[in-house]
Amino acid sequence: MRASRTAAIVSVFVICLLLIVGPGTAAPTNTIIVYSGMDEYTMNVLTKAFEPMTGMKVESLILAAAGTMAARVRSEASLPRADIFVGGSVEIHEPLARDGLLLPYHAPEEMSGKIPSEYIDPRGLWHGFYAGPLVIIVNRRLYEQEIKPRGGPYPQTWDDLLHPAYAGKVAAWNPATVGGGYIFLATQIFRQGSEDKGFEWLKRFDSSVRVYGATGPSTIPLVVRGEAVVGVAWLDDSAEAKDNGQPLEYVIPPDTGGEIGSISIVKGGPNSEGAKRFVDFVLQKGAQEVIARFGFKYPVRSDVPIRSDFPTLSSLKFVKYDRPFALQNRDRLTRKWEELIGSQRR
Repeated sequence: MRASRTAAIVSVFVICLLLIVGPGTAAPTNTIIVYSGMDEYTMNVLTKAFEPMTGMKVESLILAAAGTMAARVRSEASLPRADIFVGGSVEIHEPLARDGLLLPYHAPEEMSGKIPSEYIDPRGLWHGFYAGPLVIIVNRRLYEQEIKPRGGPYPQTWDDLLHPAYAGKVAAWNPATVGGGYIFLATQIFRQGSEDKGFEWLKRFDSSVRVYGATGPSTIPLVVRGEAVVGVAWLDDSAEAKDNGQPLEYVIPPDTGGEIGSISIVKGGPNSEGAKRFVDFVLQKGAQEVIARFGFKYPVRSDVPIRSDFPTLSSLKFVKYDRPFALQNRDRLTRKWEELIGSQRR
């Protein structure tokens, strides 16, 4: 049932995109290699729209763990195999940019005035193409059975997850392998006002955690199956799961973190010109409209409407997120998390 529904949506995606953007100018058939830290569904809809528009073929290696895919890009630096690295927040792409592993490219759409500057790297090394907040997902049935009788609050804030009733009931992420896991870590530091206080909070939170998942979508099936009562997730994954009939609810807590979902061109990849066309594609208005409608994501373009069932980004209460600090200190902070928390679970 899920497969047929997905196929139908993908078909609608392609038809809508071709109507909005037009078929484009056919190019000689060639191939681009994409390393994707996104879910397979989103990559399918992007691929099935891009290929008929350009006459190019996309070959994707998909693993919904952007940190792991970034490590692969790094390991192949002497002989790059990928043209594009797509998915994961800018926090995952920036270390590759810093180490000279990405190719600069200034996409025309980024100069259109339709994409806010926060989604544009002035060096052209990464390109923001969607946005979204961290949310708390809840299995309501298990909450009523296991948490409420013990006096645990229905989770409205991150601090609610520290209640003793949630001990061993939360699905979270490993910040070393999941971009959202690192954003969650940094969010708690910024919420608490200092690194030391942030790690004190994270150590308390660890008492509530049943498992630290290795991929972005991993927390959703854990909550759906009842292996955890609540979890940390992205809004797009959660809204898609709920739309597909999964028994979960989601809450966007105050002082939450957000991602800038990014795409970058691998320096020295076999088809850099094709990679540039893929970047152009995901930033076009037509692609952004369909990503927003069918991909459950916030578009970065100001001229593209969001889904009618989503609150506006401006209405959400984001933490004061110091992205330069988060980018500069990612390696150090993930090592610190591993030493203080991750190593204790082995």
